[in-house]
Amino acid sequence: MPRRQTTSSVLSPNLTPLLDMVLQLITFFMMLVHFGSRLEGANRTIRLPLAPASLPGSELALDRMSVGIDAQGRLLDADQRPLDENAAALWWDVEAKARRRGLETLKHTAAGDDSLPTLVILRADRDASYGAVRRALAQAQDRGFAHFSLVVLRSRQP
Repeated sequence: MPRRQTTSSVLSPNLTPLLDMVLQLITFFMMLVHFGSRLEGANRTIRLPLAPASLPGSELALDRMSVGIDAQGRLLDADQRPLDENAAALWWDVEAKARRRGLETLKHTAAGDDSLPTLVILRADRDASYGAVRRALAQAQDRGFAHFSLVVLRSRQP
């Protein structure tokens, strides 16, 4: 059998698997990147406190509500207008009634209690007093909200 001799010393490797892996890594890291203030309910008037180990919650709720508290301890409505204490109590009432109507429309049956499945995401300014945050939580609990997530910024130091 005659042998074919190849004098070409040029190699052309298949780069398809390498490019596929690079594109998968880029996609993976883009999904994990935190884009700063592009958080749910983000607001420039609220400067969040820093915590060494603040991580996003692992629970995924269908119904979520973002609430803000400014440095003076006032609740901020959806349009970021500050509400006094009476208006804030009325706002919690309206939100709870609207969510209960939505549950009735969906024919959602609660497990024997009157709590709402809504996850309340609370973003309080770092200068807001603990009393203001606790007062907002108490008002929400009185209206039936039972699931809360407090948002803080992760500090730069470990």
